[in-house]
Amino acid sequence: ELVAANSGLDPWIPKPGSQVTLPAQTILPEHRSGVVINLAEYRLYYFPPMTNKVITYPVGIGRIGWDTPVTKTRVTGKNKDPWWRVPQSVRQEHRKQGRELPEMVRPGKDNPLGGYAINLGLPGYLLHGTNKGFGIGTRVSHGCIRLRNTDIEALYQQLPEGTEVSIMNQPVKVGWHQGKLMLEVHPALEKQEFNSLTPVTAAIVKHIQNTEIDIDWDKVLSIARKQQGIVQQISK
Repeated sequence: ELVAANSGLDPWIPKPGSQVTLPAQTILPEHRSGVVINLAEYRLYYFPPMTNKVITYPVGIGRIGWDTPVTKTRVTGKNKDPWWRVPQSVRQEHRKQGRELPEMVRPGKDNPLGGYAINLGLPGYLLHGTNKGFGIGTRVSHGCIRLRNTDIEALYQQLPEGTEVSIMNQPVKVGWHQGKLMLEVHPALEKQEFNSLTPVTAAIVKHIQNTEIDIDWDKVLSIARKQQGIVQQISK
């Protein structure tokens, strides 16, 4: 999020005195039930039932070639201190690189699942912790959703089995805030640029039906081109 919001700023060695934009606000996804994972913004939202709350965490997702699928599923089970049954495809990948992985990895600091794993009704995919925290916010996994260990522990404790899980890829989000229309555009996963305003315009039109509101289209175009993931007002 910080890298996208601060284009041109060296993320590893920023110059002293550099101004840094902190993207401390986000537009909620349109679907607001159960767990919602938006791959485009590397973020998970949980809407606890019978409350007016939302809990959100950053996540790591599947890397290119091991893409996390866009789908709907449910929580089917939970495991504390899980064993990792290494998929044959992962073992073959490591074998080609000269490394041999065991069929099973016991719980502990070397376990890629961390201390908690949440099973999905999607064979081979989990919500889990990690032994490599730097991977959160990047495309790093073999398709699973990785969370920071403190976050997965908190989610594990309050997420009941059967909870609906929606995985989407929505780089464009539009929403109302105190009577003002707001726009948030993230970089597309495959890094392609928006060659037209069609997806952005469609999202905006959906929110302004039957309302009299003046849109700053020059600002919309600027936001769509920069794709910085920053929530900005687009109504005049």
